[in-house]
Amino acid sequence: MMPVRIALLPYVTALAYAATLAALGPPLLARAADPPAPQPNTVLSGQEIEQALHPPATTRSFPSRGLSRRGTAEHEQSVNLNVPFDSNSSTLTPQASAQLTQLQIALNSASLGKDRFVVAGHTDAKGSAQYNKQLSQRRAEAVKGYLVSKGIDAKRLDAVGYGSEHLLTPDRPEDPTNRRVEIRDLGEAPP
Repeated sequence: MMPVRIALLPYVTALAYAATLAALGPPLLARAADPPAPQPNTVLSGQEIEQALHPPATTRSFPSRGLSRRGTAEHEQSVNLNVPFDSNSSTLTPQASAQLTQLQIALNSASLGKDRFVVAGHTDAKGSAQYNKQLSQRRAEAVKGYLVSKGIDAKRLDAVGYGSEHLLTPDRPEDPTNRRVEIRDLGEAPP
């Protein structure tokens, strides 16, 4: 009898694990799909940004034969950055320049130097939806303007303001982690 119990133990454990995951369900899975939230006062290095936007290629057992996927959802990579702004302002603070300098380094890297990007501004849910959308657009434009002033081609950057439409922490809509600048890689720019 003992060997039968031992043989069934992995199946019972797997069933219990599956039941636990099913109970946690879609909310757990939905959170897993979000890009990581920026930590307050954290400056990501240019290398960390580059790795987030252009992860190492997976090894393939067959040649690509010149085919590539561009502009597909599978290609898009993103990173959330802590770019501080004063409350209700789109003026970059002196603290923002440290993060934006690292972003500039990443965007000029060999792996990202030909790609296009969306600079997406996000706010928390304080204030009206219309005001938040306008504020986030101005903030995205401020980040784009900074990068252009540092030599990044303006044609490689699209600034979009989402306001509070895409909260990182929807269960805490006024949490500061919702205020962020997201950079999305759209793939190589057409010639």
